[in-house]
Amino acid sequence: MAAGSGGAPGGVRLSVVLPAFREAGVIGGTLAALRDGLSGVAPGDALELIVVDDGSDDATVERARAAGADQVIALGGNRGKGAAVRTGMLAAAGEVVVFTDADLQYPPDRIVAVLAHLDGEVGAVVARRERSGETPLRRLGTFTVSRLARALVLRGAAAGGDLGADTQCGLKAFRRDAAREVFGRCRVDRFGFDVEVLLLLSLLGIPTAVETVEAAAGTRRSTVRVVRDGVGILRDVLGIRRRLRRGDYDVAAGSDG
Repeated sequence: MAAGSGGAPGGVRLSVVLPAFREAGVIGGTLAALRDGLSGVAPGDALELIVVDDGSDDATVERARAAGADQVIALGGNRGKGAAVRTGMLAAAGEVVVFTDADLQYPPDRIVAVLAHLDGEVGAVVARRERSGETPLRRLGTFTVSRLARALVLRGAAAGGDLGADTQCGLKAFRRDAAREVFGRCRVDRFGFDVEVLLLLSLLGIPTAVETVEAAAGTRRSTVRVVRDGVGILRDVLGIRRRLRRGDYDVAAGSDG
């Protein structure tokens, strides 16, 4: 791990966690765009950018360091996006912690829109993707995963409503205390970690808002990845259901789950 000058924990307003796998070609531009685009809400040392490399076999780590990331954490192997996000969220010093994709699928203005909801009692904000620009296959995939998550895991939980409408959107924001409560209990390393996050938000009773965002053009995944990831998500959702039934999340729920 390499750390830069992110400032003392008390001075960091916003931490942005970027899980990265083979992102050497874009990570420098992403970090520059975030520093520029988020300067209005977290100028200078008030912004902490954290890159968590998930075992890339390219120059992602070196280029992230060269581009001035405040923390670069190398997992040392391909453990999965869930593991990368969890590691970064628990390492963050910001009063508010966001995770988003390293290809900047959701540019800074979308992040700012999400952050606007974190006031008063709201402890977390989950983004929901605007459907109009997506392919029919992607819309079907989102619908299918969300329905399965609601039926198998989120049924009866607050996350089964609007929060479960787009479980896999890769932009979510948390107050630091809420982030530590949630990610300190997460166990899913790969595709379905978002479903576990939504479940824990509900079990912990953390007030959560929803913001609809539009993805940047040219960042949507291929058909092959949509199908492959869908299979992995289903496997993870079934695992979350097993853990829920045997009481692994009872400490969070304070009930029989």
